[in-house]
Amino acid sequence: MKKHYPRIVACADQAFERTVSRISVDPDNIYRGAMDDMLYLIEPGNATGLVSYLCALYACEDSKYHQDPALLPLIINAAEQTVRTAYPDGTSDLLATNFYTPATFELQSLCRGYRTFVKYMGDSSQEKQARDAMHRAVETLARGCLNGGFHTPNHRWVECAALVMSYNILGWPELMVKCRAYLSEGIDCDEYGEFTERSVGVYNPVNVNSMMVLAEEGNMPELFEYAKRNLDLTFNYLDGDGTVFTKNSRRQDKGNDVTYPAHVWYYLYLWAGEKFSNPKYIKFAETMFEDAILAGRGMTCPLWLYVDRPQLKTFEMDTSHVTIPDHYHAYYPNSNIVRVRKGDFTYTLLANNPDFLHVKFGKATFTVRMCASFFAVAQFAPAEVTKTDTGYRMTFSGHGEYKGLFPTPPDSPDWFKMDHTLRPVLHACELDFTLDVTDLDDGVKLAIRVDNTPRVPFKLEFAIPANTRFETNNVIFDTVAGGSIVVKDGNARLENVETGSEVTIEGLFGAHMYHKTMRGSIPPMEGAFSLYATGFSPIAREITLRFSKRAHARTFTQEV
Repeated sequence: MKKHYPRIVACADQAFERTVSRISVDPDNIYRGAMDDMLYLIEPGNATGLVSYLCALYACEDSKYHQDPALLPLIINAAEQTVRTAYPDGTSDLLATNFYTPATFELQSLCRGYRTFVKYMGDSSQEKQARDAMHRAVETLARGCLNGGFHTPNHRWVECAALVMSYNILGWPELMVKCRAYLSEGIDCDEYGEFTERSVGVYNPVNVNSMMVLAEEGNMPELFEYAKRNLDLTFNYLDGDGTVFTKNSRRQDKGNDVTYPAHVWYYLYLWAGEKFSNPKYIKFAETMFEDAILAGRGMTCPLWLYVDRPQLKTFEMDTSHVTIPDHYHAYYPNSNIVRVRKGDFTYTLLANNPDFLHVKFGKATFTVRMCASFFAVAQFAPAEVTKTDTGYRMTFSGHGEYKGLFPTPPDSPDWFKMDHTLRPVLHACELDFTLDVTDLDDGVKLAIRVDNTPRVPFKLEFAIPANTRFETNNVIFDTVAGGSIVVKDGNARLENVETGSEVTIEGLFGAHMYHKTMRGSIPPMEGAFSLYATGFSPIAREITLRFSKRAHARTFTQEV
């Protein structure tokens, strides 16, 4: 964007001085020409990423390094390092985890750098040397894609994008043959825009990038639809404190407190926003960029995008009429998740997880669990979230039983050789949980039932991070890690003191102190304070969470 571009150029220029000191120049080091990653590992992407970055600087007419010949040896050395460290079949080692891997992410970076350089290069011999070194590196990594495989769902689409990009440089027919073979498997993105890995903090944007590349460079415009779906879905994963919800991810970002990841999402919303003339996408790109600066996180720096698409340098769009949604109610049955946001307050229902409810208020959070001490099998972990006429239902059942004597003595006293299916079942027991959730204008209501076997100890657990303000009618304190409380009757108020966001938990109850050590339950959340509601089956209780914002300073009553 026009107002972002000068800052991005300045950021890229400043980063170059920091980058140079991290480039290996030792002539006896196989990794010479690439950057270390601060752990003294040098991965394939450290060289190809450097190539892409340096080519963007070299090509950018507004950079102080524009066509600076001092960049050319660095480009050549990084490209040669990519070839030198690859295996004869073109695969590479990612030292942190993967070996003999096709360098698909790296090939995308390399192709972008090569294409940018060729578009803007002059006619000097050193420029031609840099071009040829990059071309050899593209050939090497493209061969690795042809000879290698994948091991996660998203890697197929990353590889497809790399295959298309390298095909447009090399023209090898077999690259497109393999790409189309992958695509024939179908795209693993559902009608709501969710990819298999559900990784909003890492791999969703990777997939969006791949779909955009395939649609544009592979002349497959039908794939734009998958990118748009996920870009739209992401708005319903935004929380009020500038983070994205990741607790249902199937990848390494699961449960991380990820701030709007401008380094991966900014360029995608800008790219797609300009491509599709979508003001909502542009507004979000603006928001990420400006929030990152205001929060002191530093700005994203995709100079390559502006060089690749020079129209972005002067691109402007009126987004004054556009708002990023801060109220939404989204149900995704395929992912078994419900996301509800009311400004600073968000709650999330999540199946296939003992942490079935997550609440965020301001910058504070808490997580809700249930368990019963029933044969060590009654930690509530519902398989699905089902839509009902009044809201949502989650259920879970536990079964316990005893075995009797064999009708006739077994042939062997060896326990593992006995046919235990011949034993009669005695005193079979069932315990059934039913949770009905109803959305309220100012919160959410939980109707909890535990039925069948009587007198089973039960606990409802609120895992609250340390340093959250906690108040009842009689006490007020700041929570501490490892602490716990049972409120026998009434309400508790939780406050995020920094933002003034509050949640009042109504309808608490307590009948025993058997909670932290309850048999069959997961341990208390590390670093958290635990609020418990406890009782015995049968249970029929309603817990209501009320969301509010502090309107004035709270003081203790004083006599004048």
